[in-house]
Amino acid sequence: MSPRLKELISRAQQGDEAAIEEILNRFLPAIKKYSRCMGYEQNDAAQDLREVLIKAIKNYKLSSSDD
Repeated sequence: MSPRLKELISRAQQGDEAAIEEILNRFLPAIKKYSRCMGYEQNDAAQDLREVLIKAIKNYKLSSSDD
């Protein structure tokens, strides 16, 4: 069974690169979909979306009520 997103976010915030990769892989279909809609080169758009997602992960405030 794969780890829950909350657990992955917690690990990513502690610097676990594998957790960040797992999160990016989980969101890959959405990244691909929205990178086609952004109006510029798809690889650049996908990279921009990955960077935004990583920043969001690092800034997300985890709390005990996030279950």
